[in-house]
Amino acid sequence: MDTSKLKMKDLITTAIFTVIFMIILFASFGTIGMIPLGNPFAVAIGMIPGGIVWTYMRAKVPKRFTIIIQCVLMAIIYYVIGTGWFVAIGSLAGGILAELLTGIGKYRSSKWNIAGYAAFGACLQLGTFAIILLARDYYYEYCVTYGANKGLTDFLLGFMNWPTLLLTTLLTIAGAVIGMLLGKVFLKKHFEKAGIV
Repeated sequence: MDTSKLKMKDLITTAIFTVIFMIILFASFGTIGMIPLGNPFAVAIGMIPGGIVWTYMRAKVPKRFTIIIQCVLMAIIYYVIGTGWFVAIGSLAGGILAELLTGIGKYRSSKWNIAGYAAFGACLQLGTFAIILLARDYYYEYCVTYGANKGLTDFLLGFMNWPTLLLTTLLTIAGAVIGMLLGKVFLKKHFEKAGIV
C-alpha cells in the first residue's frame, strides 16, 4: 500500500486543522491587529501559536500537496470574508513556496518544515501589507469600501514603508521559527510516530 497518497481522512484532517490555524490568525488580528501599532506585527505574533498547529499538521499528514490544499482553502476563506485578494495571493504564494521547501525534506525533515512555514509566513505578511506601498490609493479605497476602521487605515498608510515592511517580515519569520520549535517540543511523540527528524 502506498502510504504517500492522500486519503479522505487526510483531507478531512487538513481541512479541520486549516480552520483551527485560521482561527488562531484571526484571533491575533482581532486583538493585536485592532491596536494601530500592533497591526503590522499581528501576523508575526499569530505565527507563534499557529506554528504549533502547523507542526501537528505536518506530523499528522506528512504527504505531498497537503500544504497546497491547506493554503488554497485559506485563500478562498480570506477572499470570501473580504480580507482582500492581496492577502489571498500572499497565502497562495506562501503555500506554493512552503510546499516546495517542505518537499525537499520529503515532508519529514524538521529543518525543511520550519523553512516552509517561515516562507509561508513571510509571503502572508508581504501579501497583507505590501499593497500599501505598491498601490496606496487603491488600498485606501478598498478599506473605505469594506468599512475598515479609518483611524487604523490612516495609521497604516503613514506607518508602513519599505524598511518597516522588511522588519515586520523578518519578525514574522522569527515568529514562525519559534512557533515550529514550540510545536516540536509539544508534539514530540507525534513527530517520532511520523518519523520526522
